[in-house]
This record gives sequence, structure tokens and C-alpha cells, in this order.
Amino acid sequence: MELQAVIEKRQSIRRYKEGDVPKEHIEEMVRAAGLAPSGKNIQNWHFVVIKDKAIMEKMAAAIKAKNEEMVAEMMKVDEAKALRFEKFAKNFTLFFVNAPVLTVVMSKVYTPSGYNEYKLIGADDETLKDLLHHRNPGMQSLGAAIENFYLRAVDLGYGLCWLTSANYAAAALEKILKEDCGFEKEGYFLAALLSIGVPEDNQKSPAKLPVEEILTYV
Repeated sequence: MELQAVIEKRQSIRRYKEGDVPKEHIEEMVRAAGLAPSGKNIQNWHFVVIKDKAIMEKMAAAIKAKNEEMVAEMMKVDEAKALRFEKFAKNFTLFFVNAPVLTVVMSKVYTPSGYNEYKLIGADDETLKDLLHHRNPGMQSLGAAIENFYLRAVDLGYGLCWLTSANYAAAALEKILKEDCGFEKEGYFLAALLSIGVPEDNQKSPAKLPVEEILTYV
């Protein structure tokens, strides 16, 4: 498929047809991800592929439990927001159990250029936080890898959804990876989930902003 066609075909897919995603195709996606640029060539990514439905369901249950725990507390403060958050998890997160494959994207902390130097000369906390959070190169690098993964998947005929909506339950998901899957990688944390499969037809996507709204010539 031509690159422009792949880019234009990419969308968030939440409904999948039955059928497996072969190992060789997954490896092609990961290979593409690994070609992404990263700050100081840190290559701060690792992909954990899950096909076991029981593990997916356990992860979904953990997210649901955390959501219910948070909703219960939110109800004491703002019932409308609590109900919206409850509905959000159901509609935009838990669908991954119906995907043939769930990939957990792990990452590690990247210390940006200038951070240790600012710290050495006694910079204020706001300046340090700005480098670590607002402009974080590690997350930019990880985003490049995930986008490469995503586009290669589309090129191979698959659809994905890039999920960060479950990150509030990350600790519970990492525990499942460790205790049920035997996976633990020192220094790495769960950053995102990717549901993968052959997409069902006619899935809608929100409109994108036109070029004139996202471009400025100076």
C-alpha cells in the first residue's frame, strides 16, 4: 500500500472480525516500531503481546474494578462526572477483550538534555517539571515507535486502537503481567495498550482539523 494511503486509512478500530494475527505479522509491526527515532537513541520501548483471552479478561476486570472504586469516590463529590467516567471505561476501554491480540507497550523514563544541568545549577522545580512533563522527549520517542507500529499494521490489513485510557489502572495491569504472565522488565512501566485485529467494516472516525488550522508559516 502507498504510504499516503496507509496514513489516510489509519483510524481507531474498536470492533474486530474473528481470526488470528500471525506471529510473523506481529514481528513486522514490532520491527517497524523499532526503527523509530528516539532521544539519544534510548529506544525506550518494549512490546508484550497477549493472545490469551483469560489474561485479557483478567486485565479488563482489573480496569473495571479500579474504575468502580474511583466512581464510588467520585459519586461523593460529583455524581454527573462519576457516571460519565463509568460510561467512558465501558465504551472506550474494555472493548479490547474482543480483539484477537492485545499488545502492552512498556517504556522507561528518559532524562532530557538540560535536566541534570539545570538541577546542578539550582533551577527551580517548575523549570525541571517543564522539561520532564510538558516537553518529555521519552514520550515523544515512544509515540514515534507506536505510530510506526500502527502504520505497519494498517499496511498489513489490520486495525488498531491505541489506548491510554486504562493507564489509571496501570499498577493492577503490571501486577497481572508479573504474576500471571511471568513478565517483568526492570525500569519499565506500562505506557499504553494496542488492540489489534482485522477491522469490522464501516467504523466511523471523528473529523480531523484542516491544514490551515494546524499550520502557521512565519
